[in-house]
Amino acid sequence: MLARLRIISETEKTQLWDLLSDYLHELSQYGEVNIEYPFFSSYWTDADRWPYFIESGETVVGFILVNTWSPSGKGTDFGLAEFYVLPQFRGLNIGKSAFSSLLNLHPGRWELSVMQDNETAKKFWSQLIYSCGVLNKETAERGGELNYRFATIVA
Repeated sequence: MLARLRIISETEKTQLWDLLSDYLHELSQYGEVNIEYPFFSSYWTDADRWPYFIESGETVVGFILVNTWSPSGKGTDFGLAEFYVLPQFRGLNIGKSAFSSLLNLHPGRWELSVMQDNETAKKFWSQLIYSCGVLNKETAERGGELNYRFATIVA
């Protein structure tokens, strides 16, 4: 199923907050999660943050939050802060389609991290990253997380 990304307007913050709250609650089963999400409003004020809704047809089926934070500390062009597809839309290739669109929108060096105990997410990202034709793939364990580092262009 194809997914489309759309920048989330400031007037849609409440809708995103509701989805983010569900996502953070789901993540909390794998470790400590800050449900306050202190950088939430920064996605509409900082030039280096991008909030996207994932849509299938006219339906919002998830969201992506992108910034420039580097979990590895090595520096990056883009950091995948959050990626969420609603449970009822998982397994339909929406995540793969959305991630592919995201990489096309933001070419460069990427990083993302997954909670060490989240086996489902580790399997998803491992398969997805390696199937997207990215370059210079690296993984490393750090602070209870598995970090992925890769590029969409020659770095």
